[in-house]
Amino acid sequence: MNIEFENLQKIPQVLDILVSMKENIEQGKVEKRWLNTREVSYYLGYKFGTLQSKIKKGDFKKGKHYYKKGGVLLFDKIEIDNWVMDNKFSNNISYANEEIDTKTNELLSVFSS
Repeated sequence: MNIEFENLQKIPQVLDILVSMKENIEQGKVEKRWLNTREVSYYLGYKFGTLQSKIKKGDFKKGKHYYKKGGVLLFDKIEIDNWVMDNKFSNNISYANEEIDTKTNELLSVFSS
C-alpha cells in the first residue's frame, strides 16, 4: 500500500477534525439512535411489562421497530418516533447532528482536494 506524500501532509488537518468530533461525542452532542428495552420503556414512559405486551401484540415489529442482536432487543429510535406519531411523518425524522455532518464533510473534503 502506497501513501502519497501530499496525503501525509493532511494528517494534522484530519487530526483536528477527529478531535472536534470526539469532543462533540463527549459533550453529549450526538444523540443515540439505538435503545435497549429499558431505555425505550423510559423514553416512551411505559412500564417494562407494557412494552413487552406491545411487542407480543405486534405493535412493534421485529426488523422495523427493533432488532435482536446477541439476545438483546435494540429499538430504532427513529422508527419508535414514527410509531408514536402514527407514521404521519414517516421517514422524515432524522437524528443527524449538523455539526457532526459538517465535520464529516470536512474530513471527506480533505482527501478529495
